[in-house]
Amino acid sequence: MLSILDLPQNVLLVILQLCKVKDLMALSTTCSLLYHLIKDQLLWKKLCFRDFHVYPEACEKASYETVYKNFLHRYGYMLGLYQSQIGPYGGLLEIRFKAGLIEGVLWEPNADLMEPLKESTAFSIDGSKVPAKCLCIPSIFPHECSLNIDKRNGTITQCCSDYKKHIQALRDANHEGTGYSMKLIFLNDVLGSGLIHRPMILPLPNDIPSELKRMDGSFPRQIITPGLFKGTYSSHGIEILLFKYKDEHEMHGLKVTGDDNVPASKISVKILLGYPADAPLNDKNTISDLSAIEPRSRQVPLDQIPEQAFSVPAGCHVDPGIQIPSRCIARYHGYGQIAYDGFQHPSYIPTQVIIFNNDLLGVIWMKLSAFSVFTRVDQTFTSNIIKTGESYL
Repeated sequence: MLSILDLPQNVLLVILQLCKVKDLMALSTTCSLLYHLIKDQLLWKKLCFRDFHVYPEACEKASYETVYKNFLHRYGYMLGLYQSQIGPYGGLLEIRFKAGLIEGVLWEPNADLMEPLKESTAFSIDGSKVPAKCLCIPSIFPHECSLNIDKRNGTITQCCSDYKKHIQALRDANHEGTGYSMKLIFLNDVLGSGLIHRPMILPLPNDIPSELKRMDGSFPRQIITPGLFKGTYSSHGIEILLFKYKDEHEMHGLKVTGDDNVPASKISVKILLGYPADAPLNDKNTISDLSAIEPRSRQVPLDQIPEQAFSVPAGCHVDPGIQIPSRCIARYHGYGQIAYDGFQHPSYIPTQVIIFNNDLLGVIWMKLSAFSVFTRVDQTFTSNIIKTGESYL
């Protein structure tokens, strides 16, 4: 009678690639042939990719088996995108695999809206050490930390072994004014007890409601693809938002990073897709003129909303140095959330949302006489390994 062990070794290796790792460990104890096959580095190379989407060519410091067993098995489930819970400020954290390390990279806006996000290493895990070694801010003041993941909801808790010196090192390395100092105060409050990172799963083009599709299945250019944007908030500087569709009637911009007034995780902007805004009549282009326009429900399909001329309303503040297009492909009525310090007495005020193109939009805040510009964050992030079903945002 033939046994599975009579199969050619290349066939056995294909079968082993389909097994769970815990089953491979059990099989390796049954006979010398399976023991040696399960030691095959090509097998572990493929398991690294299968289970953690790690590109095998990045494994430089140790064998693929060591990389898998030593730290991907424990820490690989952390890979992905997160919102850090730092008081009202929040943060955008990517946990990625790079050259034998798992790195927690903090992405922050530059002072120039049109510049890409800047990165800094918040922590790293060295897979060449046994056991794997976790360090906070390794590039400026390396010290140990612990990282624990709740696999039920994908939440990560980061505990720092020396959080007071951690904060001082960040303060010494950065000189960005009062706002940055306030963020460090909130970071100091949470580092000792455990800084929480919650999973943030980015929406895809397929997440646009099907009701907004054309008859041929395409989407009209008068709406935008969901995703991350960075935008201007006057004295608060530049913040990161996640724009996603609530349904076919509304799109929401939720704060990934926030401020003392409207904190991270709260809705900043609501776009009412069923209420296109009319362009100003004749030369009347002031805040009061726009505020007097009564919202009316959309009477035509989205793709029939006409392109129109645009200029920032007279008396409306806009940050200097930002080039505003002279035409837009759609306008919508909407609402923007404002509040006093500490998110006291929050309320929604009328806005107009201007769609210039898929990667650029503007928001006119009527009562504030201000104009915010939002531009898409155009970069690819590591996908979340744990599929929680729902993003925290």
